[in-house]
Amino acid sequence: MAPGLGRLSLGRVPMVLMYHCIADSPEDPYGVCVTPARFAEQMAWLADQGLHGVSMSELVDAMRAGRKRGLVGLTFDDGYVGLLENALPVLQRHDFTATMYIVSGLLGGTNQWDEGPVRPLLSADEVLQLADAGMEIGSHSASHIRLVGVGAERLKTEVGDSRSQLSGLLGHPVRGFAYPWGTMDAAARQAVRDAGFDYACAVETPMGDLGLMALPRIIFSQCDGRRRMGAKKLFFTSYTAYRGTYRQLSCYPRLRAVKRRLYALAGR
Repeated sequence: MAPGLGRLSLGRVPMVLMYHCIADSPEDPYGVCVTPARFAEQMAWLADQGLHGVSMSELVDAMRAGRKRGLVGLTFDDGYVGLLENALPVLQRHDFTATMYIVSGLLGGTNQWDEGPVRPLLSADEVLQLADAGMEIGSHSASHIRLVGVGAERLKTEVGDSRSQLSGLLGHPVRGFAYPWGTMDAAARQAVRDAGFDYACAVETPMGDLGLMALPRIIFSQCDGRRRMGAKKLFFTSYTAYRGTYRQLSCYPRLRAVKRRLYALAGR
């Protein structure tokens, strides 16, 4: 790890977009799906803004070299089958790359962690097709459990074994990890580091933990047209600070009243 990148100041945090399923889905109670048409619009908007979508490994390398300006990380969690049919052609149209985070123990299975619509996951062969097309493959754990509060042995299975499985499939070391459900604690971050990962993505990262083992992301959804995307780009740093402060309050019981107040002020 290059000096100075273990921890990041707020101003050095790159913008990273988070997606899940790219598909036409009439039933989407958790809001994880973006239609192919909307996704194409969102990627075209990035290009129109002079931004270039890249995988997380490319973004991290650019950060280390001091040349991340104009780059946006593109990430897809869970490994749904629509990525191959609906996301890849759009990414290739704009010469973008992205990182697909795969649940290693559920290749060719379904999203059994959700109570709701059953969605098929990429098979091992389909994961290899994405890799051959220039997309980065990262780990999303072995079974998609929440890693907060998990014991050391289970962490080793979920994190370390997942890296080993995917590295064996791909024929090269997997560099990146994304925490299931977007949350983590110090033990989870240490497990990721001990497993040999180069970086890890979360969603809401406490301000004091910003760094390569806890890179925050912002969700782009079906609701995000050009105006909302512009707002998210403009306020990304402020949003990261707000959500990070809010998440940090969760760690201190005496500050829960403050957290509830922030929740009320946010109108949620």
